[in-house]
Amino acid sequence: MSAISMLAWPEEVTPITGLPTIPAAAPVPAAYFALVEKGQWPRQFFCPTKEPTSESLTGVSIHALAAVGPKMVSPLPAHLLPFAKTGAQYWCFDLNTPGPAIRYVDWEVDQWLTVAPDWPGFLAQLTWQPPLLPPAPSPQEFAHAALVCDAAALPGLLDFARTALSAETYGQWLVHWVKQPGLEALTRTEIAFARQYRWAEFSAPLKAQLSTLS
Repeated sequence: MSAISMLAWPEEVTPITGLPTIPAAAPVPAAYFALVEKGQWPRQFFCPTKEPTSESLTGVSIHALAAVGPKMVSPLPAHLLPFAKTGAQYWCFDLNTPGPAIRYVDWEVDQWLTVAPDWPGFLAQLTWQPPLLPPAPSPQEFAHAALVCDAAALPGLLDFARTALSAETYGQWLVHWVKQPGLEALTRTEIAFARQYRWAEFSAPLKAQLSTLS
C-alpha cells in the first residue's frame, strides 16, 4: 500500500462548514479512523477509474474524508455507507461485500463504480496531481486545492481567491500559503498586491500577521 499523507486544517484559516461525517461505530476498517485522526484532507487525492467521470476522462478526485459524527444523509441504498461527499458525488463503503469494497457514485449522472476491493486497495491507487479548480468550485473543492497546491497551481487559486472569497478568508489563505515551501515568493507578491488594493478590508489582526510575513 502506498503511503498516504493526510493534512489537517490550517490554524491560520477559519474552518469551513458542512464537511462529511461518519458514525464512530460504523462497520468500517479501523485503519480508516486511524487515518482520519491525522487529518481529513488527503494529499494524494486522484483515483483512476475504468471509465470517464464528470471530472475527467481518467478518474476523479476525492476531497475531505468524513470525521466522526452523524451518518450523512444521502439518497443511496442502505448498504452504501458514505465516507466522502462533494455535491452529488459520494465515496462509500459497500457493506454488502467482504472488503468492504469502495464505491464511487455520482448521483447526478447515475454513475456507479467499484474502484477498489477494499480500503488498502483504494489508498494504493490514490495519487497527487496538480489541482485544477472547476468553474464554480465548492468551498470544499477550493479548500482542498489550496491545501495541496504547488507553485504551478497557485496562480489559478490566487485569481479565484482574490475575486470570489471574502477579504478576510483571502487574507487568511495568504498567511497560510506564504509559510509553505515553494509558495513563498508568489504569495509575497500577492501580499504586496493586497496591501495596495485590499488592505482596508482586512481585520487588524490579519493585517498584523501579513505585515510580519511579507
